[in-house]
Amino acid sequence: MARRKTGNPTHKDTRDAAKASAFFTSSILDPHNPQHCGVCLQGAFLECTTAERATPNTDKRSKQPVPTMTVSAQLWTIVIAFLSLPRTNKQMEGLLVRLSTCSCRISDDKAGDLMRYHAEGNKEAARVMSRLHMEELGDSDSKNRFTLQRCAFIVDLFCVFSVVISGSSVRSAAKGSSQSWPISVTDLIPYGAENFVQAMMQWYRFVPDTIIFHATALVSRVCRSLVVPSLIQHQVSHAIIESTRQLVDLTMTNILSSDEKRTTYASHRFELHVTDLLIFLKVIMQELPQDCKAAILRGCETKAMQVCNMLLYLSSDPKMPSNRVSAELDVLAMTAQDIFRFFHMHMPPRPSMPVHPRVQQLDSLAFPPPASVRAPKESALSYIQDFRTEARCTAQGCPNSLQSAGREFQRCGRCGIVSYCGRECQAKAWKNEQYPHKRVCPVLRNLMEMGGGSALFFAGLHGRVVVDVKGEEKVALFLRMEAQFKILNNWTAANINEGDFLLIKEWGELVNISRGHPLPNGTEWTPGYSDYDEVIAQLSAQGRGPKPKYLNRLARWPSEVAKEERLLKVQPFWDHEIEC
Repeated sequence: MARRKTGNPTHKDTRDAAKASAFFTSSILDPHNPQHCGVCLQGAFLECTTAERATPNTDKRSKQPVPTMTVSAQLWTIVIAFLSLPRTNKQMEGLLVRLSTCSCRISDDKAGDLMRYHAEGNKEAARVMSRLHMEELGDSDSKNRFTLQRCAFIVDLFCVFSVVISGSSVRSAAKGSSQSWPISVTDLIPYGAENFVQAMMQWYRFVPDTIIFHATALVSRVCRSLVVPSLIQHQVSHAIIESTRQLVDLTMTNILSSDEKRTTYASHRFELHVTDLLIFLKVIMQELPQDCKAAILRGCETKAMQVCNMLLYLSSDPKMPSNRVSAELDVLAMTAQDIFRFFHMHMPPRPSMPVHPRVQQLDSLAFPPPASVRAPKESALSYIQDFRTEARCTAQGCPNSLQSAGREFQRCGRCGIVSYCGRECQAKAWKNEQYPHKRVCPVLRNLMEMGGGSALFFAGLHGRVVVDVKGEEKVALFLRMEAQFKILNNWTAANINEGDFLLIKEWGELVNISRGHPLPNGTEWTPGYSDYDEVIAQLSAQGRGPKPKYLNRLARWPSEVAKEERLLKVQPFWDHEIEC
């Protein structure tokens, strides 16, 4: 929640920012023992990050480009090193004690900078701590552990850091050629992905603000395959889902309070927490490949679906003070529906689970998909689009990606669809015995040409959700579906051999299977919250919310229908007429 100011920086602003940046970076060079207290550091950090916190000048009358302070690579290199440094719990506690203890020699500062930093730092710290009112999130000892002096500076670092990396170019950073910080993916994980994720989980235990998960998601968006194994190992998704369930319980209690201040705090906390959760889920659900999405959510998928429904009910509860979460209701509903069907929660022996009507309405429009999606033609189109946008090595069994290979990562110059992490994998794939690329490549080129060209094939593939200038979200899925319809019609008109589609389908399936993370197939089941039905009943009772619905459990993925048909065909009665 970085504060945003308007207006252009003056020369004095620039000088003060440079001075504050030098002061700040020198003070935290020893990341275990900063030279100044947290309040002082926060004031200096505020002064040297005014550009990152500023609202862009949108005055349409101005024909001149608006000058801005450039992001200091040195500053952010030191900040991320400070945040991701491996620490023991004892070292972490020692750092927070140091930040909360002021020994700054203000009287010796002739220029008055320290006094100004303290004054500004105190005001900014109070504002930052009003984000989640974290002193209410734990036990009775929380007021001592989650104080302004201990936590505000850390929360502010994560808030502004998230602003800085939110617009980072994934491809430029992976190739180490970005024009702004981070220059490369290693800038974001200076001690490696494992230490980064471990540090984020540790920070959340000591400073439980969900902006940490927000920042983790944005780093994952840029670093992708480098970070995914650590996200899985440390069960990051489990942690944010459990923290959201705690939010639900706390909010359900607080919005019933007669204390207006308490209900206002609850609404504000709810809004910011849901915003951070959705950033995390959007990256996992929409930015990462399907197999990574499955692996990261596996084990907490049912709880994630249930939490989204709880949030849908709470956001529209008449007892909830107004907030901006209402603008995100469709995204919450889409996420709940996606998780439910992706993990086959409609299949026995899973119990029937009530959902918010928005989820049921969306599901009735989107599921089941037409049986044709399993046909070789539709499967071939899906693999062409996926392999073009995934930025992962398509050599069988290779775990590398654009992020791990960097400049060595290249796309096939002939078909422009598949990519390789280097010449070794390219040579291996070209001569692969079962599906050599020298056989697949000309088929891909022909399908692309006959289908309508690359512009049509890759329409709407840059993320499922597009954000317009007003911040409103529009589903780009429809653009993709329209393009797919045109491509399929073009292929039909061109009378392409069905064997070409089958080749691409079988080759794509083999590449996906070799990547390590299995997709959900209905054979796994992780129970959710035992009191889920009770919570939904409470939130929908006596006019508090709409009557819950149930998703159609008879609806099936085409693959499930085909599997059931295969099982039936081996039964002795299959070829016999059944007498009634």
